[in-house]
Amino acid sequence: MRELTRRDALTAAAGLAALGAGSQASAATTGRRSTASAPDFTDPLVAHRTHVKVVGSLGREVVHSFMRLNLYADLGSGNFVPLFTMNNILVDYWEPKEDDAHEMRKYEVGFYTKFDGYEPLEHFDNPVTGQRVPIHHFRLGPVPRVYTPGGVIAMGFNPRLLPIETLGERVFVATQSIENSPDMVRPGQTNYVNSFMTMSAALADVADPKVLSAPAHLQLQNKNRWQAWMGMGERPGGTVARGFGTKIRDLEALPAAVREGARRFVPEIFDTKNWTEFVFEDSEYLKQRK
Repeated sequence: MRELTRRDALTAAAGLAALGAGSQASAATTGRRSTASAPDFTDPLVAHRTHVKVVGSLGREVVHSFMRLNLYADLGSGNFVPLFTMNNILVDYWEPKEDDAHEMRKYEVGFYTKFDGYEPLEHFDNPVTGQRVPIHHFRLGPVPRVYTPGGVIAMGFNPRLLPIETLGERVFVATQSIENSPDMVRPGQTNYVNSFMTMSAALADVADPKVLSAPAHLQLQNKNRWQAWMGMGERPGGTVARGFGTKIRDLEALPAAVREGARRFVPEIFDTKNWTEFVFEDSEYLKQRK
């Protein structure tokens, strides 16, 4: 891919704005069918701006998202075994930078409930081992990330943008992360990450230059190692997650049961302005174990 110049950026941005100038308001908010034309997603800069608009914001604002992740045990053979549901809450601070880069500061938490339910788990009765173990809820942040026309600069795993597609009146933005790194909890071993996210937004919102953050639906699939706190030992396999969710207005828009559970188990997410010390799930688990 050739290097993008400042002139290229301005030209592509103007083209994207022109495409959206005559579009109707979003079909998602007006109920009317969109007549917007799809931007040229093969243009690297248009694809980049679309990615940012759908996953976060082209402007300077806080974007809130909520996902429900159903987790299963994959033992390497036979059927998956349902384990529990994670209620995943994300608060992302977005800010535009020079050369069409967009910086995001991420805060993320998750607390566990019964599988496909909203009743918080006080402990985990492992259906594979038959053992009862304490729950270790999920916290991560603040994590910096910069989205550029040439790719994402990230700490930890790096979501790679796949070709953007338009199906009917919706635009689908997909990313994948297939990576590995040294395992912090199990020294000498390797942690494998296989994560796939699909986000979709109304074509009218994507094409409209006045919309900086497109309302989006989110879907996630991933395959990961056993979490150490689950007590799986050296069993082969790992967890498989099936997640779904959406951007939300703010944390008050969370389902009441989720809001109550988050305040009880992961209250840090309600005060991200004072969440300044870096928190990582594995390091927090190691502190707790000691």
